[in-house]
Amino acid sequence: MTHHFAEKTYTHLTYCDTCKQLLWGMRKQGLQCKECGYNCHRKCQSTAPKCSRAITQGFLDDADSTSSSQAAKYLRQLSQKSANADRRPSTSSSTSSTASKHVKVGGTGVYQSTFEHVKAIATSDKLQNILAEAATTEQVPVNAYLAQQAPLNPQITARNFTRFVSRCGPVFAFRDELLLLLSWENRVDTLVSLIIYCLICLYPKLIFLAPQALLVYFILSSYSKRKTPEKLDTKNKIKLKIAKATTDKKPLEDASTSKRTQHDTPNVFPFNLSALLQPASDESPEYLRNLQNIQNTMGEFSDMYDWIMTQANQFNWSSEEKTTRILQLIIVSSFLISFVIYVVPIKFIFLSFGLLVYGLNTRFAKYVLSEVQPYMVQFGKRNTVALLEWYDDLEKRLENQDHLQEISVFENQRWWPQRGYLHEMMNDERSPWSDFTGAIYMPIITEIPAPKGYQWKETSEWTLDTTGPWVDTYLEIVKPDDDGWVYSDDSWKISIPQTEPVDFDEGEQNSDNMTRRRRWVRECEKI
Repeated sequence: MTHHFAEKTYTHLTYCDTCKQLLWGMRKQGLQCKECGYNCHRKCQSTAPKCSRAITQGFLDDADSTSSSQAAKYLRQLSQKSANADRRPSTSSSTSSTASKHVKVGGTGVYQSTFEHVKAIATSDKLQNILAEAATTEQVPVNAYLAQQAPLNPQITARNFTRFVSRCGPVFAFRDELLLLLSWENRVDTLVSLIIYCLICLYPKLIFLAPQALLVYFILSSYSKRKTPEKLDTKNKIKLKIAKATTDKKPLEDASTSKRTQHDTPNVFPFNLSALLQPASDESPEYLRNLQNIQNTMGEFSDMYDWIMTQANQFNWSSEEKTTRILQLIIVSSFLISFVIYVVPIKFIFLSFGLLVYGLNTRFAKYVLSEVQPYMVQFGKRNTVALLEWYDDLEKRLENQDHLQEISVFENQRWWPQRGYLHEMMNDERSPWSDFTGAIYMPIITEIPAPKGYQWKETSEWTLDTTGPWVDTYLEIVKPDDDGWVYSDDSWKISIPQTEPVDFDEGEQNSDNMTRRRRWVRECEKI
């Protein structure tokens, strides 16, 4: 919908919404739209965007107007061809044309129903033209916000900075109030906020009512103070009279300056949402406070940015060892967090985190932390160093695992009456030298060669494993005797617990000690 511009005399500094330049002049400086209040120069009205207050009735008002777009011409050609093919009037052919018109009652422009109004818009030719143009046009930028950014201009910079400083007060006020609320300055308010936070954590759907609750709070808080007191006490009246008398004695230009200051400074209500969001004047203390907050915020942001950049070398593979460790830590922590989220409901996690924040901000917790912090930092550094050393040792062992290997060979013996434990085995039984399961045959250890690609370590010889422990099929821990033997029954199942075998001269052996085996180990290194 196009603008309805009319000449306007502005009583204060106003900028053109199109070119962002000042509207100069004493009277009738520019044009203003009657519908949306858009301000611009006379030369800028041709490049002004469409009116933002287009009504739905205007959508169909110009539906029958001739369109100059290619899509509209193409649709009209199709309609003309279909009309030439069939000149006879029919109900079906007139449905589309009548559906795009207003449904009038008694000669008036009132729609019979909202459904018919929406139906008329949906079946109108204008909507079809818009859809066709949207599918074929390439003039619309990918992102209108980025395409409509104003160029660098000193006037725009100064004006926007002044506007920003005068309007950013509520943001810093909210920050300060939030910090004071968490610091238990007003215990009642903090306790109420804690209860509200717990309710929101337990019933997360209540968060959708937060905007309405805030607006209701502002409205009800300002209800009792909606009118300023009409009567002033005696002292205020005397002060007002003295101030009025002093103002009357001032020169005319001082009076005009005072009027201008009173006009620029908004009325301060006891509590009002509009007064809270009212921009601060250039000479007010609020303006200077906003400048101070912006100054400190810029410094804090710069410090944080510098700290992040100093830590960036740990993520850009400049130190491959550090980056690898961080990547491993991130992966492990991701699995741990995923497990915690899977086990613990998310609302209880937020509830615990919130209670921890409230608890750590109490005066008692702050004092305890200030006293214990040096010891905690020292303890954390010491344990971190120990953990890193353990991790380095583990990495070295894993790296050497491929370079060094430990070969294990098991010596098997069976008890024979009057003869004792011998390497003689029964038929279809494991060999005297084998692996732990006995399925793989091995020669005597003096004849075993090193694996392919490896050689025996010069400082390594075949030694007995006399320390263990061993783990049997049922995950029972067994320690070998002084000679490295672990006893088992007739089917080579490890006996739990281990019992002393009888001497071969004493007759029958214990059934749990009919067989035994021990482990020989030797290290080999990669060639």
